[in-house]
Amino acid sequence: MTRHLQGRQKGVATAVMGLVAFAVCGGPVWRGSQAAEIDPPQNDIAGVVKLVAPATVQAFFSTDLYAKDSGYISQIDADIGDHVKKGALLAVIDDPELQQQFVRAQAAVQQTEASLQVSKRRFVGLQADLTLQQATLHRWEQLFAGKAVTSQQLDEQRAKQGVSNANLEVGRADIALAEANLDAAKAEQQRLQALREYTRITAPFDCSITRRLVNPGDLVQSATASRPVAPLFTCQEIDTVRVFADVPEANAAAIRPGWPAEIRLYGPIGRTVRGSVTRVAGALDATSRTMRVEIDLPNLDGTLMPGMYAQVTLSSPSKTEADAVAPSRAPER
Repeated sequence: MTRHLQGRQKGVATAVMGLVAFAVCGGPVWRGSQAAEIDPPQNDIAGVVKLVAPATVQAFFSTDLYAKDSGYISQIDADIGDHVKKGALLAVIDDPELQQQFVRAQAAVQQTEASLQVSKRRFVGLQADLTLQQATLHRWEQLFAGKAVTSQQLDEQRAKQGVSNANLEVGRADIALAEANLDAAKAEQQRLQALREYTRITAPFDCSITRRLVNPGDLVQSATASRPVAPLFTCQEIDTVRVFADVPEANAAAIRPGWPAEIRLYGPIGRTVRGSVTRVAGALDATSRTMRVEIDLPNLDGTLMPGMYAQVTLSSPSKTEADAVAPSRAPER
């Protein structure tokens, strides 16, 4: 009887200690062979721990396309659900004023090019005149040596050569001015050409159109205006998706890229996908005290849609897996 009573007391004490440990720890987060658990893991390898966290599926890239120029939508070539290649035309903005400015810029370039040609030809004439004045001055100096001309006539010829030399420098300056004007005109033409390119809304990468917020004839404003404007399209890269999970501070330091991950999707499908941790943030969010963990998954069939909720189970790798994912050490010198 005494031995039976002692056994019951020992069992009660063990149960009380287990409940106290559960209450202090706030419930199980890590699941392992030595941890207190509500639902013990199935077939866990000794020493392997797991962390279960909520997650969301997001597009690998997601970009909102805005108008850089104001005008009317004259053409729409894409709609929601369309898969487009990088550079594909999505819409066209009609801006007649911009087109007229570009035409004037083209005319200005042609005008300055003609002015440059005139300056260069005038410079050739000035060079010829200077050569003539130099030859004439040389002959007059010979005549002056033979007392055939007066010093007054010689000085006049030297003055003519000086004038020709000055005119040549002016012609050289006119060429430089015409070249500068041509560069400025070309720069203005290129600026307007860049603005004209903004009237063509194109896909920034291979993507799917997930939102279209404009219709033909809509007046759109430039996104650089002071008032907020709505995007025209939303493009998302979904051939590969990112699964984001936020792990608590107590467990963040242990997570490493390469850890096995099991993603269970919510909804009627209830699909489970396996992958591995692609990257970790390496810092905690100051508001939630959690660290972002990312798992990249291929999605060529499109069944993983951005915005889906999921549950991620992260497992510490086994000894063999840990050796496979551990970074190689640089050789010591």
